[in-house]
Amino acid sequence: MDWDTDMADDPLEQTTHLESTFYSRGYDSGFAHGRLHGLFEGRELGKEKSWELWEEVGYYEGWARMWIDLFKNRATAINIAGRKSKELRALNHAQTLVDLINTFPTVNPTSVSQPSSGQEPLSTAPSEEATPDLANLLSQIRARYRLLCSCLGVRPRLATAVIVEAKPGSGASAAVLNNRQEEMVDAIEGPMRSVDTKQLKF
Repeated sequence: MDWDTDMADDPLEQTTHLESTFYSRGYDSGFAHGRLHGLFEGRELGKEKSWELWEEVGYYEGWARMWIDLFKNRATAINIAGRKSKELRALNHAQTLVDLINTFPTVNPTSVSQPSSGQEPLSTAPSEEATPDLANLLSQIRARYRLLCSCLGVRPRLATAVIVEAKPGSGASAAVLNNRQEEMVDAIEGPMRSVDTKQLKF
């Protein structure tokens, strides 16, 4: 008597694995449903975050272009040799800021390089050349903007977009956002605002 053929012909075999069969069917159905909803939610979140990011970068670009035009108009009105070194530094910072902003990507290169929906991607990790480091580029743009503001003696704008690099579903984005808001409040109001110095005893 062959054990394998007896198990295949056993009428109770299907009943024995009934729970695991329903579990696997439910899992497959839920996975497909979750993948579809994740795609929709990801698109909406991407649109929202890209809008915030480009609002900030667009503000920096407009600010820099305004100062470039102002300094160029002033240079035509006044002798170029008489231009102050402070204005030259500010003009240099503004032009560098515009150059950095021009390197900021306006399309998502990972979605362009994806194969059609019928094909499987060859590799799950995007190449380093195709994916720009947005966080690093944005921090360079912010630093150059702060340099321009300090060179002009103008207070920089406080609102910045937040780039959160967290694993999907980890819930880390909310925690990072709350920490950033607390840091911003600390920077604006000062860390000693809530301390009553009369209660301190040395």
